[in-house]
Amino acid sequence: MRHVQQIIATIALGPRPLPLRHGTLQIVERDDHLDWEVVLHTIEVEPVARAVHPLSLEVITGADDDGRLTVGNYAGDAIVVRTVDNTIVFRGGGTLVGFDPTHLS
Repeated sequence: MRHVQQIIATIALGPRPLPLRHGTLQIVERDDHLDWEVVLHTIEVEPVARAVHPLSLEVITGADDDGRLTVGNYAGDAIVVRTVDNTIVFRGGGTLVGFDPTHLS
């Protein structure tokens, strides 16, 4: 099972950017699809309904030959599975647009 974990640089819930302290995107390849999950730690408690939300993410994908960070822009719908204080967990509900499967290892 191939997978990758990437650090989230910025994230928006629909048109609303979330004040991010730290966030990760975990992607796992299954037989016929990709599963993905986002774990966010926000600066302040964010009111997010337990529902499906459109997410837009900018993630760090690596570094170029000069040592500069490279980023990818992804988008997809995800459901809120839990919130605890400043932590929000989303589970992807389908395609993660913009993700390059060559990042899986």
